[in-house]
Amino acid sequence: MKMNFKLGALAAAIIMGASAPAFAFMESGASGNGELLLNVRYYGGTSATSGGDDVSALFDLGMRMDDMIAANGQAGFSKAWDLTTGAYGASWNQLLSFVGPANVSRIEFSVIALDFSTVGSKHFLSTMNVEKIPSLTNANLRGFEKMGLYIDANNSRGTHATDANGASVAMPTDQPDTFFGAIGGSTQGDNWVAKTTVDTTQSLGTEQNFWFLTEKPGSAFNQVVSTPFGVDLNNDGVIGTGEFSKFTLNEAGVLGFTAVSAVPEADTWAMLLAGLGMLGMMVRRRTGV
Repeated sequence: MKMNFKLGALAAAIIMGASAPAFAFMESGASGNGELLLNVRYYGGTSATSGGDDVSALFDLGMRMDDMIAANGQAGFSKAWDLTTGAYGASWNQLLSFVGPANVSRIEFSVIALDFSTVGSKHFLSTMNVEKIPSLTNANLRGFEKMGLYIDANNSRGTHATDANGASVAMPTDQPDTFFGAIGGSTQGDNWVAKTTVDTTQSLGTEQNFWFLTEKPGSAFNQVVSTPFGVDLNNDGVIGTGEFSKFTLNEAGVLGFTAVSAVPEADTWAMLLAGLGMLGMMVRRRTGV
């Protein structure tokens, strides 16, 4: 029964991911249940906002926050996005052309989603490549909503307005709030406009942990509730090393999300071995061995 339940849950998760609805324009989170978004950025010099050597790109992944949260804990759940084709391709190629082959390794990425529609219950999804979220108060979490400026400003750029799941590229000299390194005039999206000490962006090829962050009822100084994406393989009630689900973006332009697979329980192994034994007996009978 346990095995059937797990297989059913996995199948449902995969179907949900494959059939996630597509949306024209990006939802910043002001009306709730924002979309999953990929940020890709390259800072060419010592400053992220000067020198003409900086660029960022924003990709709408076409999946709502609530759908992503529903997939948490589903062993074996995976999803992939190819940034080299369709409405993504032009932006990905523009980014690579600007950066140049010699600097591709310096490109970094993050994945986020916003929902700040309800007072006292704002929540966000974010890559944060840590196994424990450092001090983060309700007051600072509320400041995450400033990233909505960045999303809204990019909605009229690239293919966001014309395609269900579009993309855009921006540089520091473009219109305000479109560039990932200068939101609200100067602060970077890497650390949610300076509201967290965690750098959410990591180099291509890095396997990043993913987190659900939500306000804790009460004081603005309360620590937020942080829930990691992962699978509790040892059933100890905690997501620890080897149990985190991961986001990865490679140099080939493929973004992937992968949850660890559950280790079969003893009774499952026993059923499998028994089945193989019966299969062997049937083969021997048929061949007369």
